[in-house]
Amino acid sequence: MIERAFDGLARLLFVLVALALFTLAISLVASGAWELVRGAFGGEIGIYNLMNGVGLLIVSLAIADVAKFVVEENVIRERELRSPAEALRSLTKFMTIIIIALSLEGVVGIFEAGREKQFDQMIYPTLVMAAAISALVALGAFQFLSRRSQREAAAGADDADRPTSSPGSMAPDERRPDSRPAHADRRATEPR
Repeated sequence: MIERAFDGLARLLFVLVALALFTLAISLVASGAWELVRGAFGGEIGIYNLMNGVGLLIVSLAIADVAKFVVEENVIRERELRSPAEALRSLTKFMTIIIIALSLEGVVGIFEAGREKQFDQMIYPTLVMAAAISALVALGAFQFLSRRSQREAAAGADDADRPTSSPGSMAPDERRPDSRPAHADRRATEPR
């Protein structure tokens, strides 16, 4: 009973967090659209204003995707019933959102520093881009190792499903190196 109540409260909390994230995403969409409109009508349309507006729109999409991820993973689906492939997909999706947000922050920072000719300000955006690239490489390595592990586990399950064989009916690669049956060694060493 307590576990069920706690589970309901946790789901409610996840829904509230997702609603707050969606609200933030909608406000960022409005702010990004306002930046684009203000720049267009104010005669300030330039690469920085465009990148800033587009940046806000893309970050809002990333935030909305995180909110959707929270609801799907913690409210709709039963967490214990996930397969490893589904968990890999979810983690990949979540990390992709973070990588996109980091990349966008780095690109906007590089454009801003370049536009203002403040090249000493490019250290932060360069480090952000390096973090995004490192996260992308780490995600790729994680996916490669996870899929290889899944294939090995599936191959191991297939091997476990095979019936065990008697020593005389072993596969050729499982036989003794000299291809003699085990009882041949006993005959050679037994006294006559």
